[in-house]
This record gives sequence, C-alpha cells and structure tokens, in this order.
Amino acid sequence: MKPMYRFEKMDGLGNDFMLLDADCQDKTCTLPPTAQAIRRWSDRRRGIGFDQLIYLYKQQDTQYYQFFNADGSPAEQCGNGQRAIALYLKNKQLAMPITIEGAGGPVQLNHQDDDHITVSFTQTYQYEKKQLSLLGMPVTAYLVDVGNPHCIILSADVEGEALAEKAALISAYFDSGINVEMMQIISDHHVRVRVYERGAGETLACGSGAAAVAIVLRHYFKGQQDIKVSMPGGDLQVLLSAECDKISLIGPARSVYQGQIYD
Repeated sequence: MKPMYRFEKMDGLGNDFMLLDADCQDKTCTLPPTAQAIRRWSDRRRGIGFDQLIYLYKQQDTQYYQFFNADGSPAEQCGNGQRAIALYLKNKQLAMPITIEGAGGPVQLNHQDDDHITVSFTQTYQYEKKQLSLLGMPVTAYLVDVGNPHCIILSADVEGEALAEKAALISAYFDSGINVEMMQIISDHHVRVRVYERGAGETLACGSGAAAVAIVLRHYFKGQQDIKVSMPGGDLQVLLSAECDKISLIGPARSVYQGQIYD
C-alpha cells in the first residue's frame, strides 16, 4: 500500500500552500518528499494544487521549515508561507512569539489574530541597479536579495503588464532564475505590485517580494519605513528599520482544509 501523507492546505493573500508536518506522518513516508511527488501534488487538476509546499520538522527543541516551489525546486524564503506556519503553530497551541529556523535564517513569528500575523527577520541583504534590454528597450532593474533573489522593474500600470512574457526574458539573464516584480509607485508609503515567482509562475502575492519592493522604494525613491504593498491577493504591511536590516511583514493567513494523499 502506498504511504499516506497528512497535510493542511493554507492560504496567505491568495498565495496557497500545502503544509506537511513531519510529526504527523507515518514512518513509511519519504521526508522531505521528493521533487517528483511535489510536482504531482501541485497539479491543480490531478493533485492538490499549490504555489509552494511547506515542510516542517524538529531537531531537538528547534522548529525548522523548508519551502519547495510547485516544480519541486527548493525556495529559500517565503513571507506568506511563514505567516501560514505561524497560524498552523498557533492552532497547535504553541506559545507566541516563536522563532523558527530555515534556509532564509531565523524568523520570529507572532499571532495577534488571523488578520494580523507578523513575520520578522534580521537580514543582511544585497541590492544594486542593473541595466537590461527588455523587448528591445533599455530598462533599469533593481536587484534585491532578501534570502532569495528578486528583480524589480518600475511600471506605470502593473495591471496592463505582459508579466509572464517579460519575466521569462528577465529570468534568462540569471543562471538560477529570479523572482520578478513589476512595481507601480503610488506614494512614498504605497506601491502596487504583480509578482512572477521562479518555479511557480505568477502568484497573487509574495511576502519576500513585498519586502524587496519596500527596500527599493526606501533606498531609491525616499520611501517611508512603513509601506503598504498592494498585490492582487490583497495588501501587506511592511515595516523597515532605519537601515532596512530588520524587516517585519504583517498580514493575514487562513487554514483552508486538512486532508491526506497517497503517493
């Protein structure tokens, strides 16, 4: 008989996740799951369907997390996924705030209510400007690494952008691919954004992408330290320290359903 995996389907601003907790799995399960299994499960017609898979496990008294894209590739950081983790752990009656560890480094989670979940991390990040050619036109790309890489392009109207086409052209400049954000500046404390995540495609929201665009607004366009990032899935509040080395993301998360799948 095939191993049975128990999972929870979760959502953060329309960014959806399959969460696997190692503590809830049978000994016959392969953990973490293989890339092939993740690709099967992520299929929205034949599987569960999700943007990323979250894998939780413990070592001694420390809670660890891993993120995987829908194509099975690893993802270093995901602010929306970390809020989903906070809600999941809160529902397991764990005391908040709590610090978890992963590829993106230690992250502190706090839960005020399901609409106000905070992810905070101290990040040594890198940023630079780079000139690219896009559809025969020169464009300025703002590159920010907040534990995973992002390329931000300014737009006068993000809703009208051919995002998938442009993201494919931009990603070709980077050997390991890159997350692409189109950013429309509304004011010094508000931006509108569409996101194309490597390994997942266009998503309704991206927490690390929201952090990246807030850093660009702050550094290059005299933005405030409290910034609203509006994405198709909803708004995320980004709080930056004076040097932008401590970042907090505040927004909602939801538990959608629990299930099991054989693989």
